[in-house]
Amino acid sequence: MLRAALAALALVLCATSVPALAAGETKVKIAVLDLQERGVDKQLAASATSLVASELQKLDVFRVISREDIRNMLQFEKDKQSLGCEANEACLAEIGGALGVEYIVAGSLAKVGDTFVLSLQLNNVKTAQVDNRISENITGKGDQLIQAVGRNAKALVSKIMKGREGWLVLTVAEEGATVKVDGQIKGVSPLRGRLTLPWGPHLLEVEKTGFVTYSEDISIPAKQVLAKNLALIPSQDFIGAYETSAKRMRLGAYITTGVAVAGIATAIVFNQLSSTTEKNLADLRTQYDNNPSNPDALLTQMKSESDKGNSQVLLSRVGLGVGVVAAAFATWFWIAGDDPHKYEGFREAGSPDAAPAGAPKAALEPSHQMQFSAGPVEGGAVMGLTGRF
Repeated sequence: MLRAALAALALVLCATSVPALAAGETKVKIAVLDLQERGVDKQLAASATSLVASELQKLDVFRVISREDIRNMLQFEKDKQSLGCEANEACLAEIGGALGVEYIVAGSLAKVGDTFVLSLQLNNVKTAQVDNRISENITGKGDQLIQAVGRNAKALVSKIMKGREGWLVLTVAEEGATVKVDGQIKGVSPLRGRLTLPWGPHLLEVEKTGFVTYSEDISIPAKQVLAKNLALIPSQDFIGAYETSAKRMRLGAYITTGVAVAGIATAIVFNQLSSTTEKNLADLRTQYDNNPSNPDALLTQMKSESDKGNSQVLLSRVGLGVGVVAAAFATWFWIAGDDPHKYEGFREAGSPDAAPAGAPKAALEPSHQMQFSAGPVEGGAVMGLTGRF
């Protein structure tokens, strides 16, 4: 009778589950048989069985067939008599072969006094052996029993999961964000390399102060890589504080850059003027050495040119020093500062600084401009620096 029932069951499963097999052919097929009730209410044992099947289904790596599925397919309620032998490994292997599954979960739920005893075993259909056994005594209310059933169901199949890990390659646009998987911290962005995770579903969370926490349910494929690129959404308060700080740094960068350019240009201009003055002084000295007709006037001119040349050299050196110092500060401002417009796209509609809808592209871009001009003129030099921020 058992063989006839198994044959009928196999035919029904083949007829009804071909599409499911095609969709979940990479999943491990596992059957969950009813837990034997020993001193407990039949409904409680049935609920525990459903919970075991549900927890395994949540892992998203199994194609679970439960006794309830079998009863619905065959439309009879006394399958327990026809498909008995919960504790016989050879018989369970025969059932598993008919169901087309790789593993069968069987067990019992007993009660001794106020203590529940949950026993589960994982049967390997191919080897007709028990791969894992778990037993736990639970004392307390129903919620503790529920937690124990779920916990033990996952622990029972841990050996199946081992060796079927996958990898997560995560790229986060923001640096310094904490990456969590299933509540455990895995590192801080940017993450180097890839994370090795068990096959199946996981909860991915990425957190950073001032940003909305990113949370997503992901599924890691067995022995494959899941790559994800994500950007965190900043809060409006963070955007305001960031832009204020970034604009100050950017303004400092523009100002110090302008001062550096002006200083270096000043050094160049006055160095050129001092060269001209030095040439004029050399001509006057030549005239003086060749017995000039008015030596006193030449001496006065030479002293004036010498003083002017010294002043020009001093101004050239001061300009160069100011330019070098300003260039050093400008470098720091440019490196340490960030783009003030980096988070403009995340501003809420209607905020004062939000870009109006349909605004021309030119109107949305920063209007920072700077112009510098310098050049020698008769009797000195002229410089000009204009800017708009």
